[in-house]
Amino acid sequence: MPPPPFQRHESEILLTTPVFRLRRDRASHPVTRHTGDYFVLECPDWVNLVALTEHQELILVRQWRHGTRSIELEIPAGMIDHGEAPLEAASRELREETGYEAASLRLIGQVAPNAAYQSNLCHTALATGCRRIHETSFDAGEDIELVLTPLREVPALVASGQIRNGMVIAGLFWWLQAEGKLGW
Repeated sequence: MPPPPFQRHESEILLTTPVFRLRRDRASHPVTRHTGDYFVLECPDWVNLVALTEHQELILVRQWRHGTRSIELEIPAGMIDHGEAPLEAASRELREETGYEAASLRLIGQVAPNAAYQSNLCHTALATGCRRIHETSFDAGEDIELVLTPLREVPALVASGQIRNGMVIAGLFWWLQAEGKLGW
């Protein structure tokens, strides 16, 4: 039988930023009655794109990431705007970050990035038959390099740590799962 949920007694927003809110919950363990403070990042949902060109190249982006203070190689991704559906966000992010448009776009999976202290989900969309038909439209703080990668090179990029973002690797997992390539 799964454990019962904790009982939340009070909740308070400690910090609000343009990207997330930090919430403190006072909660009790349902069995031991231990009461403590639990901190939650209320983050918007996110969308990842495994985007494949008409020539079966994976569309990757290289950009600066403040969290790791380094240039990271990733799949296109971004926050889902309030009221926006994950597929709408996927199409928008693909266009803005890469200039590509997909012939076919579908959701293939979702994960909770860190259920211990984050409230959001990360959705993964598979975009196929992608063609570059738009100019990029970066956010003010973005500077993105487009990297078209033959599919045979992707495993080595992950194994070598050149692709190391956990949500990117989760997105690649969902793609391999959708393609029946995991051999469970």
